[in-house]
Amino acid sequence: MTRSKSSIIFGLLLFALTLGWFQIVEGQGPEGSRVLKRETQNTSAREITGPQTSAPQQPNIGFIDSPSITCYQPDPTQDTCYLNWYYMSVNASPNYMITMTLTLNSIGVVEHVQGFFQTSMYVPYNMNGQGFRVACGPLGAGGNPELGNAFSWTLRARDSANLSSANYGTAYCPARKP
Repeated sequence: MTRSKSSIIFGLLLFALTLGWFQIVEGQGPEGSRVLKRETQNTSAREITGPQTSAPQQPNIGFIDSPSITCYQPDPTQDTCYLNWYYMSVNASPNYMITMTLTLNSIGVVEHVQGFFQTSMYVPYNMNGQGFRVACGPLGAGGNPELGNAFSWTLRARDSANLSSANYGTAYCPARKP
């Protein structure tokens, strides 16, 4: 009888050691896990942990690029200017780009581009014709005494994982000269 009890105890001990080993292998034990992300606010902290061998899978909404905004006035005697960009571009990885929206803050949405199973969007200057028509304004209207109106703009993009990113800026137009 004592031999069967010792066999049962040995079996249970072996079983417990096996379970403990599996926990460490799976990254559930203290030796097998690492902190993937840590956030703190005042005295509170939040950590996301995972196995040592795995890298966090983070989709990237990549790079929004919108260089060289220009406000030009074809006829200085008219109160008509055009805003345009050399190009507007955004990409994502591994997700797909869903939308790219351009908003002139004083006017509203002036361009909305949608994607379909593509990881990038590119809008060259000539896709917008002359550009977006705006009022040039009188001297000093935008806060700069040598220029006309100022227009704040936002270029916002969203990908298939619902991640978003944005670029912001202000463009100054030449003043109307009566």
